[in-house]
Amino acid sequence: MTKVQLSLTSQEATILSGYGTQFGYNLPKTIRFIISKASENILQLTSIPTFPMSKEIEQKGFQALKEYREGKTIEVEDVKEFFNSL
Repeated sequence: MTKVQLSLTSQEATILSGYGTQFGYNLPKTIRFIISKASENILQLTSIPTFPMSKEIEQKGFQALKEYREGKTIEVEDVKEFFNSL
């Protein structure tokens, strides 16, 4: 996760807060909402970057998918607890 710190004028903060109140959002949530909507629009206009994976990782992925389809996997409720128990 990337954290961003920004400064708003009191007018900008008031406008954004007013916009967010119609959704029941506070200022930080309103800003995240606006950024997520802008990100969606950008993704619709551009292609999503893809990154190549090694053959080894690709094979592990296929193996995991095969095991899942064969019912050899288990559902983990608490991931932290699961890894601590290993």
